[in-house]
Amino acid sequence: MDKFMSLKILVVDDNPICRQVLIDLLTDKGWQVATAENGIQALQKCKDKKFNAVITGFYMPVVDGPHFLRMLKEMEELAQLPVIMLSTQEQKEVEAQVDFQLLSLYLRKPLNCDTKRQLVDHLSTLAVATDDKAA
Repeated sequence: MDKFMSLKILVVDDNPICRQVLIDLLTDKGWQVATAENGIQALQKCKDKKFNAVITGFYMPVVDGPHFLRMLKEMEELAQLPVIMLSTQEQKEVEAQVDFQLLSLYLRKPLNCDTKRQLVDHLSTLAVATDDKAA
């Protein structure tokens, strides 16, 4: 369990309820969580602090998820940061605006027991990979 304690995750979503659900889920696993309400805030936080992963919504004010993803991946020092996108949209609709090769994972909102488990399992895999690199 100690290997998962070091995970630092940025949650980016303009919906405070969605942010809180993710905060509760992730902190229950012992992971550290920071939040942002849009892509601009998220980019600034990514520049200021090192994260192991970013979970972003699709529709947000100022800079939405797809634009945030492209901007993040264009920054050399952040290009390898795993990004998980959450959206209420069907995957086909999201694929029209997002290069899925840039994503670590895509999940559909609202989060249910299955999608929460997928998210935690995926992040746990990232935590193990992060620990292996540090060893």
